[in-house]
Amino acid sequence: MYRNSLLVCSSRSERLSPTGKRHHRVALTTLLSALLIPAALFAQPSSPVYFQTFHDAVTGTNSYNHSGQRYWYVTPGADKYQNDVYERPTVQNYANRGGHYSTHEYFEYLDITRASVGFDSQFLYVSISMFGRNKSTSDGTNSPVGLVERYGFRFGADPNGRNSRLLVVDQPELASSPNTVFSRLKTFGYRDTNGDVGGRGVVNGGATGLNVTKSDNPLEESGMTGYNQGFISDGRLSNNTTVLWARIAPGDVNTVEMALDYVALGLNVNDLMATQYLEFEAIKGGPKDPANYLWNDKYTKSEAGSPNPGMGGLSEFGTQGLGNIYELDTLRGGYIVPEPSTMAALSAGLALMGLRRKRNKK
Repeated sequence: MYRNSLLVCSSRSERLSPTGKRHHRVALTTLLSALLIPAALFAQPSSPVYFQTFHDAVTGTNSYNHSGQRYWYVTPGADKYQNDVYERPTVQNYANRGGHYSTHEYFEYLDITRASVGFDSQFLYVSISMFGRNKSTSDGTNSPVGLVERYGFRFGADPNGRNSRLLVVDQPELASSPNTVFSRLKTFGYRDTNGDVGGRGVVNGGATGLNVTKSDNPLEESGMTGYNQGFISDGRLSNNTTVLWARIAPGDVNTVEMALDYVALGLNVNDLMATQYLEFEAIKGGPKDPANYLWNDKYTKSEAGSPNPGMGGLSEFGTQGLGNIYELDTLRGGYIVPEPSTMAALSAGLALMGLRRKRNKK
């Protein structure tokens, strides 16, 4: 839906007439020129560029009827406490009903279906798409709610999340009017300045990672401060520079889009491509405090609960469904790698920018 404009132009060139090809070259030149404009001249993002999409398990597709009621279950393997990956867009209580370990209340607006990421010469773009906008209950009622909770993403160079950043938007549907225009309101940023996202425990002389939980090592939470420093408030840094925006995607009321001015944060394209930790999230309940990350370091198995079935009508961890980690969904991403044509255009643009700056200094 949001394909890179460079790729769209390129794919059409073979079918254009000679006159059309001239127009195509003008359009492509205009696009490349836009990449050469110094970042400081951009006021705010306008046209997101996406070149990677990650897909998630969808609890909304797992509804079924039992004894005249409607229930939802989580796809087996989708929720993995051990790896800090969660599929929990529901209330806490689960029980065995009609062959499934299921719950009676489900939130479409917390159920991530996919997320996309991309960047241009100034902005990092993220989109997070939800299954819908309703709260659904077992009696068959679907109540419209909208995207009124917290949505965001985390990214960093360390694969365990250490020293990463957390960027969020609260109530994007209500933050501004019209809500389809990028706004800085209700956007916030946090960072881990002491490297304890991923756990504080030490095993065999080395720091632990996101796959080592508080149940594995009780020291994981000892002194853990998570994302301990807030550095963006209502989109702005402490020097009043606006660096973070969000909106509801035009033409798609189920998708939140965010844009981060990575240049203003002192980052570059190489920094983005070095990302090894990328996580998308939608959250209403549970551990929303930035100091509580990662959640499997904050809570043991029995404290976290699970939507996965176990023995005796309980969860795999012996709980009646979810514990302190509930009403949320996460999606693990991967490296941020642009397509070759996008990278070529960016590289050419950045090289020419450097050449022009050298000439201006002479």
